[in-house]
Amino acid sequence: MDPLITIVLVVTATAAQDSINEEITLRKGDTHILLFKTGENWRFKLYLEYVNRSEIFKNGTFRMDRVIEDDSGDYQLKIYNSEGTMLRTVNMLLETQAPVSEPVLSHICLPHGETVVTCSSEGDGLQYSWTLNSQNLTRSVAYDVYQISVITLKSDVTGTLTCTVQNKVSTSNSTIDLPLACPVVSSQFPFVAVTVAVALTVGILTLLLALFVGINHLLKKRRSRFDTSENGDEGVVYADVKIGKQRNPARKQRPPATEMVEYGQIKMAVNPDVAASP
Repeated sequence: MDPLITIVLVVTATAAQDSINEEITLRKGDTHILLFKTGENWRFKLYLEYVNRSEIFKNGTFRMDRVIEDDSGDYQLKIYNSEGTMLRTVNMLLETQAPVSEPVLSHICLPHGETVVTCSSEGDGLQYSWTLNSQNLTRSVAYDVYQISVITLKSDVTGTLTCTVQNKVSTSNSTIDLPLACPVVSSQFPFVAVTVAVALTVGILTLLLALFVGINHLLKKRRSRFDTSENGDEGVVYADVKIGKQRNPARKQRPPATEMVEYGQIKMAVNPDVAASP
């Protein structure tokens, strides 16, 4: 829910019930806000835009509720007598600001014992101030003693640290007790960190060099194969060819040998025990 802001404007001291009939007008730029007539039968008129969030009282006080950012600007109040002659003009500048939220304190520990404390808040036109044990910070306990949201405390600082945030509308503060809980950092940590960083850098450079050499080797190998293939296709091969003279060109070829079959005579002996037929 948005905060409810009330602005009280005292119109004029003469704008009371027992004053002479006067007419008072209030406007913002070219926009009319209020027409107020004083006297025993005092009466007023609020313009439409301000009817539901404004009020006028008998003592001449005008109140405007639920002020928004668009209400910022220059206002002009004019007072006329009963004859219509202007008696007085009052110019006012209205500046609207969101109220300050409750500050939130956080801290970061540095390697050598210092502590960075941050004060966070919401609102418009914020102004910060710091105190240690209700006393303003000095350079003996903090490196920064200006009105800023972040300070750096020196090591071994103890007490109650308070951050106060304010603007023209409201004020709020938060406190923490010192010293703050910080992890113990080994004195060898910077050396170890540097060593690890150097080792990682060397490893990465070695890997990149190996990749470069490998890729370069593959490219050269492919280029060599490509050159060999081109030379084989386009090269001219010369051979020493000797042609011998034909000695007997008129020699006839022998006809192919005719296959011959030799038939032999087979004689069979006659059995003597068998008598010949008469």
